[in-house]
Amino acid sequence: MIIMAKNMETGVELIDEQHRELIGRINNVTKMGTKSASEEETERTIDLLGEYIIKHFTDEETLQQLCHYPKYKWHKGLHHYYIKEFQKLKNEFDANGPSVRFTLDLHNSIINWIVRHIKSVDAEFGEYYRKQIAESSKQVSRHQALNEERKVALTAVT
Repeated sequence: MIIMAKNMETGVELIDEQHRELIGRINNVTKMGTKSASEEETERTIDLLGEYIIKHFTDEETLQQLCHYPKYKWHKGLHHYYIKEFQKLKNEFDANGPSVRFTLDLHNSIINWIVRHIKSVDAEFGEYYRKQIAESSKQVSRHQALNEERKVALTAVT
């Protein structure tokens, strides 16, 4: 079971919320392997996890494109790799059903990968994103101040 620890937060609210949801869904799949869930119930839970992985990666990559993240292509490549790994596990489940091996593979590949990815790669993006937002805010503030100065100057002239 994964717990969203403070050191896994990126400081980007959308991403952190989605990471919490993603971790919850991963934990749900892991729980399926330890309880007597039906194969259909387990399959549906895995499908929901897969759908959410795609949604989260798409949202994260959109943010990266919007702020011109210089490591966007590399980060997207990591997401692509992760999706392929998840699909391999899904194929294993589809072929063999729930098993101890599936649960172990899920833990070893998905859980370990996602925790490392969040703590390092996503944290790095979060830092870049927060700096970009702060810089944009400064520019907006400067622009607003210049507009106010212009208004005062125009008022003084008239």
